[in-house]
Parts: sequence; structure tokens; C-alpha cells
Amino acid sequence: MTSGHGRPVLPETVLVAGGMPLGGELRVPGDKSISHRALIVGALGEGTSLLRGLSDGDDVRRTRDAVAALGAEVHDDGEVVTVTGGRSLLHAPLGPLDCGNSGTSMRLLAGVAAGLAGVTVLAGDASLSARPMDRVAAPLRAMGATVTGNGPRCLPPLAVTGGSLEGITWTPEVASAQVKSAVLLAGLFAAGETAVRERVRTRPHTEELLALAGADIEVTDEGAGRTVRVRASSLRPFDVVVPGDPSQAAFWVVAACVVPKSALRVRGVYAGETRTGFLSVLRRMGARVGLDGGAPGPAGAAANGRGAVAAGSSVGAVADVTAQWGPLSATVVDASEIPSLDEVPVLAVAAACAEGTTRFVGMGELRVKESDRLRAVARLVSAVGAVARIEGEDLVVEGVGDAGGTGGAGGVGGASGLHHFRFDSEGDHRMAMAAAVAALAAGPGESRIDGFGGVATSYPAFLAHLRHVGGHARVQLVAIDGPAGSGKSTVSRAIAERLGLDRLDTGAMYRAVAWAALERGIDPEDAPGVAELAHEAVIDPGPPDVVIDGVVVTSAIRTPEVNRAVSAVAANPSVRAALVERQRAWAVAHGGGVVEGRDIGTVVFPHADLKVFLTAAPEERARRRREEPSEGVARRDQLDSTRTASPLVQAADARLVDTTCRSVDEVIAEILSWLR
Repeated sequence: MTSGHGRPVLPETVLVAGGMPLGGELRVPGDKSISHRALIVGALGEGTSLLRGLSDGDDVRRTRDAVAALGAEVHDDGEVVTVTGGRSLLHAPLGPLDCGNSGTSMRLLAGVAAGLAGVTVLAGDASLSARPMDRVAAPLRAMGATVTGNGPRCLPPLAVTGGSLEGITWTPEVASAQVKSAVLLAGLFAAGETAVRERVRTRPHTEELLALAGADIEVTDEGAGRTVRVRASSLRPFDVVVPGDPSQAAFWVVAACVVPKSALRVRGVYAGETRTGFLSVLRRMGARVGLDGGAPGPAGAAANGRGAVAAGSSVGAVADVTAQWGPLSATVVDASEIPSLDEVPVLAVAAACAEGTTRFVGMGELRVKESDRLRAVARLVSAVGAVARIEGEDLVVEGVGDAGGTGGAGGVGGASGLHHFRFDSEGDHRMAMAAAVAALAAGPGESRIDGFGGVATSYPAFLAHLRHVGGHARVQLVAIDGPAGSGKSTVSRAIAERLGLDRLDTGAMYRAVAWAALERGIDPEDAPGVAELAHEAVIDPGPPDVVIDGVVVTSAIRTPEVNRAVSAVAANPSVRAALVERQRAWAVAHGGGVVEGRDIGTVVFPHADLKVFLTAAPEERARRRREEPSEGVARRDQLDSTRTASPLVQAADARLVDTTCRSVDEVIAEILSWLR
């Protein structure tokens, strides 16, 4: 689902079950790192670039919005994003650039802002505002830009004042593709040569894309390191296909390795050497993983007659990744093998399932990710039943091994000794997805993962893909009952939004049938006629619109005529049977959600995670329903509570909330407290 601003939204709490093998194949989202850089390099190019397969996560949307705010023209038709840019179009933005939770957006855009006249302010959410930016501020200042932030670590928001830049030679203290990229992007505006010397090679995507766009750039490998040199350049537009993100593929690869009897193929993944270190680690652990293909893409393809690279150019090597379940053994993992450390959380899950003690060496940089991931990984490993401890900059995981994959429960299980858990990812997307893999590995049962909404920053389709390969995940089911005017619609809508859940207004379904009956001249009291209509009608309850048989009736079902007819329709047992079946199917399809109506907790979902019965004084409910007089509300109460089929009553285990003289925020806070 998406928010009102078009940004992806995922539920805050997800329940993931283990005990079933995973199988089949899937494609992960476009590589996030490449997507950010393609948008930025496209904005710097003199003309229109075509970007295919961009990541659809919120982080990349932040960069897309930012380059538009800087003056580039960005259009998205769902399959291809076009970026029309050029130096003459770019300028300091009118207001702050909101980077959300994306450190990549902030650091790379700081490099671009250093080359633009004026002041660019880069802001982010609470998590990003706690992440130090001093490592990117230092080289940009050395080049001649002014960069200010909060405190000695230069915490966001950042204010970057561009100016006359001079090329520098910079050796980052800590391996960072983001710092390297910021310096190289600023170097496009600088006098002389800008060079970045890496002791350990990091993701080369900025270099790859700059070369694709015709930059004056030179890359030299030097032992384990690399030096990249760039000079002021006029960039040409390009047409590029973004390959699948290996950091996202890692979750499925590890899942196949640790869930008994599993086998998966992840198609079209970027397979450059700096991004596949996690596969080398898994091979050392004995995992059956492989790369099919891996030939370099035509990143250096010649420009065609229009100055753009031939359609469909890829960035780097692309391959399918395969993985199968099997026993794992402990190993030693050095930070230099995985420069970004993005795959460490899920590799720690593999270590928890392995025989022996795995040591992750030099992992201190995990402390300044979206959360303190070093601490969070240790918490997750402990939660699932293995042993984890932090020793200085190292993470040590004592695995439980695999006693035949029985999970101690018979049938298809998980590693012996693992168990299900409750884990709060604190909004960190990689920790939430690693927790989902741990839950799949834990065998029969169900784990609860809180803070799951953060996954929308990078992988909005994660839950859909989990189900696609045979995993089981659901969200909380909240049933909200109550009479007319008690606040069901307002409260259920707010609860759904706060929890990132889909919402079903069952009353709208009955109203749609009542409207259709009136339109077709069927008496609402004609039980067989209305029942036949309900069974045959195609109803989409929305949001955003309520549709019946292809007709949008969102407003039409709220008229006085429908108000008078709907009680008779809702009292029809055959109508209720038809619609209850569809309501239950909706919950299965959505994995749960917030459902409102008049028999949700008693009949439709008697086993909901939470049942709430809202009420209010009759005069208060009549006031809220201004289009319906108090006698009409009283009449509906009488009909609803005395009907034979599913009368309006409070379920025995429902929480009663009287909304009279209470604010919506007070009611929502009380309901949310029951879900924690």
C-alpha cells in the first residue's frame, strides 16, 4: 500500500511463521545504490536519461524528489523514469531537501550541493538526524565548500554552501562508497584533478555510471585498494537498466540456506566483486550457493548518434543467484569482505544456524547505521535462541547447529535449538528483514517483528515476495464494532494509518448492495432478490473508492435513501453470508488489517488479535451523523441489535470504548496501547 503522498507503507507489526520450505524464483528490487546514483548522474547529464528498473523504496524516492527540487525534470511512467538535467538547470533548492531515512541521499547530494551556488539544506528523519556526517563534510570543506551541522560529528540537518572548488586527493579513514561518491561528484565541479584513494575497494557504482555518462574518469586497482581520479566533465545522457540489489537478494539466499528443504533462485542480480562478498562467506560456511551467468553488462557501450548510450545498457556484471538448504559451519568474517556491512545482519542469522562459533571482525561501523546495528544484531541472535556477544569491534555468534532440520518439533523445522521470538527492529529495514529470515528458520510457530514499517525504505514488496516463495506472514487483525455514529470510520482509518495496515469498511459493502438494489428497482425488503444481487455483484470496497459492478458509488451510498434501505439489506441472512465470505477472503489476501462493522468481532473474525467495541451517547451519535436525524439513528440501532442474522452486540472479549466527549487522539492512543 502507499501513503497519501504516494510513498510505500508497510505494517508496523508483522507475524512470520516458520516450518515450511521455500521454493521457486523471484526478482528483487533494482539495486538501491545504483538507483540513487543513476538519478543524480542523470540530473547532471546534458539531456534526457532513461532509467529502467529503479528501486521502488522510499530512500530512492527521496533522491528522485531531491534532484527534481534541484532543477532536473523527472517523470515516472511506472516502468521508465526519465531525468532531464544539465548544469544550466541545476540550482540550490528553495527549501530543505528531505532525505527521510536515506543516508545515501544526504551524503551524495551533499557532493552535488558543494558545486552549486547558494545554500542547500539537507534534512532527514529522527534516525538520520542522529547519524554523523563529519566524514563527508571534511573532504568537501577541503575542496572549498562550507558544510555545517550539529556538534563535532556534524549531525544533520546539513547546510552546504557551494563555491569555487579545487580538486583534492582524499584517503577516507573508513571504507565508504558514500564518502567516495560525494567527493567524486563534487570533483565534477572542481578545478584540477580530484582523486579518492581507497585502502579497501568499495562499491564502484558511481565510477561505473560516470564512465557510462562520458566523464573524464580513471580507475586504478592497487592491491586490495583502488584509486579513482575524476576531472571536471560535461556528462551525456544514458539509457540504463538497474540490476537487482544483491543486498536484498542476500535475505533470500540465506533463507534458502537455513530453512530445511528449501531451494531458491534470485534472478538478474548485480554480481560485481565488491557486492558478492556475502556469497564467499556462505561458501566458506558450506552453503550450496552459486552464480549463474555473471557476464559484464555493456557499461562501456558506445554512444549512439543522439549522444545517448544504446538502450538497455546495464551497470556491471549481472547473474542469477541460486541457493539450497544444507548444514552450515562457523567461519571468520572480516569487515573488508563486505565493505558496506549491509549483509552482516542476515549473515548473523546464518551463523546462528551454523555449527560452531562465528566471529565477525571489525564491525564497529555497524554502530552508526540506521540503528546501532551491532547491538541490534546481537539482540536478534539472542532472541532466536543462539548466543551472541560483542567483544570490542567484533561480534561473536555461537551457533546452535542443525540436527537434521527437525527443529525439535518433527516434520520440516528449523535449526535445532532455535525458537520463535518477539523482536523490535526499531525501524531499521535490514534488521526487520533479517528478523523475518530468523523467524522462517525457527521452525513451526510464529514470531512477532515490530518496527517492520521501515522496510518500505528499501523493499516495499518484501512481504509479497516472502509469500510468493512459500513463506507465511500476516499482520495484526483489528476488529472494530459499534453502532452508527460511534466513531468506527474515523477511528479505524486512523488506526490503520498508524499501524501501516489496510482497512476494510464492511458497512460500505452493505451500502453498495442497498444502492444497487434501489438503482435496479429491487425492494430492499425483497430478501431473495437482494440476496441474488449480493451473490452476483462484483464489489471493491476500496480505498480509495467503493465500486460495485464497475460503478463508483463512494458518495452515492451515503444518501438518506440508502440510509433507510441498508438496515433491511444488512438483516438479510443470505446477503450477510455472501459478504462475510468476501470479508474473510479480503483479510486472507491482505494478511490481516483493520476491519470495521457491526458483527466483526462476533461473527466475521471471532479470533481477531484485538476486538474493540465503540459506543457513544445517542444524542452524540446523532450530532455526528448530521445527515441523519436522531430518530433515524435510534431506528437503525433497534434494527441492527434485534435482527436475527448477526445482531449488533459486543463480543465477550471485546474492549469497550465510550467515545463521548473524547478526542480521536485519546481513543487511538488507548487502542494502540492494547496492541503493544
